[in-house]
Amino acid sequence: MYLYFNSKINQVTKKIAIIGAGTAGLASAIFLSKLNLSCDLYEEVAKPQAVGAGLLLQPLGLNVLDKLNLLPEVLSNGSAVQSLFGMNNKSKVIMDFKYTDLYSGLFGVGIHRGSLFETLYKKAIQALNKVYLGHKVISISQDTNSAQLVTDQGLSQNYDMIIVANGTWSSLSKTLNIKVKHNPYPWGALWKIFNNPDQFSQSTLSQRYIRCHTMAGMLPSGINPNSGNPCISFFWSLKNDCYNDWRNNDISRWKNNAIKLWPQIAPFIEQINSHDDLTFVRYADTIMNKWHDNKIVVMGDAAHAMSPQLGQGVNMALVDAWQLYDSLQKYSQIESALKNYTKARKKHLRFYQHASRLLTPFFQSNSKTAAIFRDLIFPPMRYIPIAKRHALTTLFGVKTSIFNNKSNVDLVNLSKKLLRPDTNKTL
Repeated sequence: MYLYFNSKINQVTKKIAIIGAGTAGLASAIFLSKLNLSCDLYEEVAKPQAVGAGLLLQPLGLNVLDKLNLLPEVLSNGSAVQSLFGMNNKSKVIMDFKYTDLYSGLFGVGIHRGSLFETLYKKAIQALNKVYLGHKVISISQDTNSAQLVTDQGLSQNYDMIIVANGTWSSLSKTLNIKVKHNPYPWGALWKIFNNPDQFSQSTLSQRYIRCHTMAGMLPSGINPNSGNPCISFFWSLKNDCYNDWRNNDISRWKNNAIKLWPQIAPFIEQINSHDDLTFVRYADTIMNKWHDNKIVVMGDAAHAMSPQLGQGVNMALVDAWQLYDSLQKYSQIESALKNYTKARKKHLRFYQHASRLLTPFFQSNSKTAAIFRDLIFPPMRYIPIAKRHALTTLFGVKTSIFNNKSNVDLVNLSKKLLRPDTNKTL
């Protein structure tokens, strides 16, 4: 079954297939419609919707949403996050970073996944040629003339280019001429979205730690599209091989531990009645030596999934879409454009993949040494200007390499747009 939408494109020179209705796929559809390209979307779920809790949009991602002319809507549905704060179970402050320490007027936006999905989806639908829902793409291939895909519904189509953007657990890239390492991450997280009528932790992403083995967090997430009420996302780190034990134990035992670590969130934790009230999410690292193979490009989590510790997944996906658009503007040949895409994304993605793997053990591991080191080294960073700037540019997604401390986003102009009364009035 597929749904057909009238395209605004009357005459096209190239046909593009987008596999996956996630952030990278939908943002790409919107961008590529500006280039008079005919895009078809393939999504294995019959009724696409976002799964998971809140997202933190950093200045990096907000910059791309501004290019998509979606920034006002995102700001109206999200929560302005002014700072990141983390404290251990001994009440020692580990992190306390404010966006304005990097540049006046900056902030991040906490948003419900469903809100961001709906914003992107409704605009992408207007730009797409055809949408194939309930079609799982089971194979992709290519020859000198075109790229081909086959779905589990028996549909076979040829395209000038295929975008693979179907998430962390995608297997499609394994058939390409790309070296891929896909390593399931040993730690996952329990998630839940709560109503937040009193605006708990209204402008701060707050975290609490017990050594490195336990981390809890609360992220203000704007308006819940399902209820229309303010909401907040709760997460609790949990090692994958401990999940079954967690489910087999009395939920009240875990609730007592959570409240003991963070007494202020007791009103939320007390709303949890069973294990099924929480969703467990697993993660993985995906590393590729390049992100394209002739006429096929891999984007988003399918290309560079990483630990969520730095919270960069959605931001990197948005930048992927913008960079593909920019490369296709510069090169008329698909192969040349995709080669440029890989070159343009390499430095930025490599930095965040390495940074994620380096920093994650300090927040999700069983290492006592890492906990001691973190609690000694991290707190003074906010008082040392150069260390603080490196930390901020890393956390906010705008750093380009370990040695380059400059932002790859025009923070001056972005901060002005964030402060405009017409876009910022609800924040």
